[in-house]
Amino acid sequence: MKKILIISLVVIFAASLGFLGAGCKTETAETTVAEETTAAQTVAEETSAATEAPAQEGTIVLKFTDWQGGNEGILKSYNELKEIFIKEHPEVKDIEYTQYTVTTYNEFLKPAISGGTAPDLFAVYPGTDVVEVVESGALRDLKPDIDDEWKGWLGPSYNFKGMWYKDGIYVVAQDVWTECVWYHKDMLEEIGVALPAATDAFTAAEYAAMVGPAKEKGYDVFSAGFIETWCYFDAFFNFVHQQQAEETPDMVEQAFAGEISWQQDIFRNAIQVFVDLHEAGAWSQDALNQDYQVQAFGDWLERKSIFMWAQGDWFASAMKEEENNKDNPNIGIVQYPKVNDTAVVAFNKNFGTDIGVYAKGQNQDLAVQWIKLTNSPTAANIFMKNGVNPAGGVDLNNLPEITNPVLEECIKLYNSPGRYSEVYYFYPDGVKALGDGIGNVLLGLDTIDNVLKQLDEVSGFAG
Repeated sequence: MKKILIISLVVIFAASLGFLGAGCKTETAETTVAEETTAAQTVAEETSAATEAPAQEGTIVLKFTDWQGGNEGILKSYNELKEIFIKEHPEVKDIEYTQYTVTTYNEFLKPAISGGTAPDLFAVYPGTDVVEVVESGALRDLKPDIDDEWKGWLGPSYNFKGMWYKDGIYVVAQDVWTECVWYHKDMLEEIGVALPAATDAFTAAEYAAMVGPAKEKGYDVFSAGFIETWCYFDAFFNFVHQQQAEETPDMVEQAFAGEISWQQDIFRNAIQVFVDLHEAGAWSQDALNQDYQVQAFGDWLERKSIFMWAQGDWFASAMKEEENNKDNPNIGIVQYPKVNDTAVVAFNKNFGTDIGVYAKGQNQDLAVQWIKLTNSPTAANIFMKNGVNPAGGVDLNNLPEITNPVLEECIKLYNSPGRYSEVYYFYPDGVKALGDGIGNVLLGLDTIDNVLKQLDEVSGFAG
């Protein structure tokens, strides 16, 4: 359209010159001006026709994968964003989005990366997996691509530790969450316990006291899927941060870095919380050998337990509508158990799924534009409508109508003040040793003291 406007102005200007000189021009000159005007009009018409002609059908197919299997809110949101993206980028024919579960995702991704067949866009587990994939050369550094507009949309999310590695940004957050504990309000009231505030927490001893009344009603206190060891170490990090005198320095970071010993009460107490709850029967023995995303979460949805261990905003859209509506907001939120009465409630606030760009892909620039769109205000409203707490583009003073009560609570909780607890640490061997060690203690295969001693060895603490 800009080309058409410029040509039209040229025509008008040329015609004006002709009128100014009309008194002294011959018929030949007038004819010449008329011919030039006609020629210009012809060019304008041809340009207009070319501009308005429908674009050729796109041929590029962007491939995109993550571990959000079963998350309908994410799926619906990406499907809506796909339509917007294709309109803005007509060269794109489709975006093929495939969801895996947490337990099956790396079975696909790691062979795809090593075989050079990774998709254009893929999620990577923040923390140790990001280290591995970045070191393999498979992820593009997105820091140079994030302009001021994009950075503004991300807000605090831009500084998430889990997105960064060696001064580069290799994955970008999609959704944010406060990882904690969710529960069925009516089931908790049935055993005579008052509903807590979302920013509050029960002590481990208080949970242990709920076991008897819950068993009498025929259900467990917790559903949990500890085969996914993040359900151990994320809570462990929270338990440590609860006990610190101040938020900083981060004693978990110091211990992983070999700067301080793991053989201290602050770490011993954190593992002891798991032992106390396990020995009290707060979760079934099966919890040690089942996955979180399908088995444990499915049991909790079917009301086989009051609480869901390690829950967050990522499943806000998966709640059953009959107990998550404005008339019956029956899903409650509470923070991870307090280690003891003197502990300070800590909040595991961070991001869930993310997207990175395959550094060897053929469509990297388009892939970058897709991620930027997903962090935009347009995307934020789509995510919230579908039950997802977005990582970017949220205007807290201009939120859309949210019909999902627990999502609304999640958004308020994420933006509430409180002690921060980091969950992503870039020490693959140490994190693995911690998760495996807690599991072995609960299985009776190891002791707390020996696990902490082994962590000192893995972390290189010299003493």
